[in-house]
Amino acid sequence: MAAGPVSAQPRPRAAWVAGANGLTGKALVRLLLRAGDYARVEAITRRPLLMEHPRFINRILKYEELDKRLAGTRCDDAYCCLGAAGGPAAKAQELRKVDQELVLAFARAALAAGAGRLIVISAGGADRSAGKDFRRVKGEMEAGLRELKITALDILQPGAVLGERPGGAVLETLRLMVSPLVNPLLLGRLADSRWISGADLAAAMLGAARGQRRGINTYSGRRLQQLTTVGNGRA
Repeated sequence: MAAGPVSAQPRPRAAWVAGANGLTGKALVRLLLRAGDYARVEAITRRPLLMEHPRFINRILKYEELDKRLAGTRCDDAYCCLGAAGGPAAKAQELRKVDQELVLAFARAALAAGAGRLIVISAGGADRSAGKDFRRVKGEMEAGLRELKITALDILQPGAVLGERPGGAVLETLRLMVSPLVNPLLLGRLADSRWISGADLAAAMLGAARGQRRGINTYSGRRLQQLTTVGNGRA
């Protein structure tokens, strides 16, 4: 008796995370390893990430060498948590180098590796004509990503991102404690300024990937909070 057709096994999925040494990036790597959506999670960092897991790979390289060092590798979804040290307070030159140029370089490397989806952190109020350097550079970064013709692009636009950082643990803890009281008061256009923890922002990134929406999608305010629920598995 002839054997029936052998069903093709789904190809193991791989995720890249750029900026995994940061607050949100580190939380994202841990979440992806717990969640099990990917057979391989690769953190692309300039410094070693002290983490061990059978599905985890840490590729340590200079971001200026992304295209060369990642040639021949493969990923399905690429998560970008890159951001200049100091965030909104960083100098314009550093913002342009990290938040724009390196983000675009990572996106191009991911596309070359076969990524069908890019999830990137931008900022609430991002606009190329904004008066503030931080929002202006983020707006220029978003415009550059749109020109790359990515099959699926998810742009997350949070307000302040909260979490314990070196030198500011007490202040950050206080802000995390009061954020549930402050956020409901930020309505209308102010909703884009709502505070979010790094852990919740990481969950929102996973939620965007799980949504499987095609084209270019932007999330801020309430929509961003809904993604957090999906990423945390409470949808």
